[in-house]
Amino acid sequence: MRLIDPQTQEVLLTDVEVASNLWQRFFGLMFRRNFQHGFGLWLEPCRSIHTMWMRVPIDVYFINQDGMIVEHRAHVVPWSLVVPKQDCCRVLEIPCAGKNLAAKDLVVKNLAVGNKVCLQGQRQ
Repeated sequence: MRLIDPQTQEVLLTDVEVASNLWQRFFGLMFRRNFQHGFGLWLEPCRSIHTMWMRVPIDVYFINQDGMIVEHRAHVVPWSLVVPKQDCCRVLEIPCAGKNLAAKDLVVKNLAVGNKVCLQGQRQ
């Protein structure tokens, strides 16, 4: 799956994994260390997240039913619990940029509160 800006059709992330059932959402990014450029995890339905057993900090984007980013939490460290102040039904998690990940440069300009995003491609 890819994450796109629905207005411009610009590709924001090229490798989005969808977590849509209880176990996929629970395990999320736990125990993972290495991520490819352009990777993100889309959790749906989802209203809050935890970062238990995670190895890297993440950027978290809370998305409402209309696909609008309503809240962003930057650099959420492992062993955190994050509940948004705004109503949401989806969450996008992106590993923070490190020496092996340059995704942040690609997406920061268009992943901002107030912008809309959507998935494109086949769900597995």
